[in-house]
Amino acid sequence: MNQSRRDNLKNLSLGAGGMLLAPFLNQVQVQAAGRPSAFPQRFVFVVKSSGITPDGITPESLTGAGARNESLSDVTLPSSMAALEPFKDQLAIIQGLSGKMCRGGHSSWFGAMGVYMTGGEHERGAILRATADAELAKLNPAPFNHVGLAVRGPALSNAFGGVLYPGITATGANKELPFQGSPDLAFEQLFGSAASASGKGQTRFRMQKNLLDFMVDDIRKVNTAVPGPEKEKLNAYLNAFEELQIRHSRLANMKDQIKDNAPEFGDKFTSSVEEVRQEAHFDLASAALIAGLTNCVTIRLDNLSTVYNELGLSKHNHGIGHNESSRTQEECRDIIRKHHCSLLANMAGKLRAVPEGDGNMLDNTMIIFFSDASNKHHGDCLEWPYLVLGGCGGKLKIPGRYIRYPKYGDKDCRTIGNWWTTLLNAFGNPIEHYGNEDLVLKQNGNSYRGPLSELIT
Repeated sequence: MNQSRRDNLKNLSLGAGGMLLAPFLNQVQVQAAGRPSAFPQRFVFVVKSSGITPDGITPESLTGAGARNESLSDVTLPSSMAALEPFKDQLAIIQGLSGKMCRGGHSSWFGAMGVYMTGGEHERGAILRATADAELAKLNPAPFNHVGLAVRGPALSNAFGGVLYPGITATGANKELPFQGSPDLAFEQLFGSAASASGKGQTRFRMQKNLLDFMVDDIRKVNTAVPGPEKEKLNAYLNAFEELQIRHSRLANMKDQIKDNAPEFGDKFTSSVEEVRQEAHFDLASAALIAGLTNCVTIRLDNLSTVYNELGLSKHNHGIGHNESSRTQEECRDIIRKHHCSLLANMAGKLRAVPEGDGNMLDNTMIIFFSDASNKHHGDCLEWPYLVLGGCGGKLKIPGRYIRYPKYGDKDCRTIGNWWTTLLNAFGNPIEHYGNEDLVLKQNGNSYRGPLSELIT
């Protein structure tokens, strides 16, 4: 039966969307062939500004001193993380890992994923090596090997839209990964390979609509031809493109408004509302993952200049970090975290809806939410909290767990160098140790090189 299913897939005749459907159909063929080990591992790195406070992501029942490794199954998450409750079996809260070999302050720049000290308040500094997200992208190649999406540029920058360089990801020494700041242009770059999208903004926008129409039509045609087991996965793929189609239609209704402010259609097709741009980037990232166009996305979620007006906050992240808001910093952080967790949950829901092998795409995905400023607005790097969502391909023992390591300087304390070494080892790069060691810990005989072997399956 599997042979006939593969034959049916190979004989499909695709139209304008064929180039975009090809990676997806390759995944379906892998599933039809019964080779679950061949499914790609997918990574989404979501980087926020101004730090993630450990207390803000700690369930009340798990507060208190000391290291822990406990199940989340009977634990109530903080109210700001309520959107993640349905995914608690594939949620991990990782705390206690330090990063004192990195720069503190407003941003550690490339240090957050490169594990070294660089830069200053307004200067990204030298790029010593490929960051961990880029290294993991290399292990899981795709038509777009590593997609970078950003709402804003570097930590204290007002850069907004177009190609951005937020200073967090590098593909090698002195090679920064460019990020796309405009969801409209990101769509063109990701999904425009089946049609020419050059020329004036109005022409580009019309071509995007045509491409989406072609894609939806082609997927529906393919859906009538594939065997039953593949239909459910194809339906999830169709839903992803229909969501982009709906978003595109909404923008089309803004035509007159945009014309009043610009001589031609351009980047202003994207909303200037920060929260909407964040949602658009998550929609694009989800669709690209489901389509098989990429297996690795890094999203620069915000920066210190971001103002969450739609959430009722009038101060930018920098002002909130300095307690300049009418609300307390904790209240503001809770409001923002609630929004961010809803974005994470929405992406996780889309991936969980896509069947893959005996499970779904979320089983083979690792969404990592963290900050380039470690544990607070002016991060001191004593602790670097992580939220991880997804099954991690079954390669890590962290889904559904709350894990807290001993505090900095205590026996058996560990660093973010150990964390990124763990991920690289688990997913195919048996590196001895990634990044720089903490020289203070080393001098005191408390430095540990290598992966966190207790986390690897």
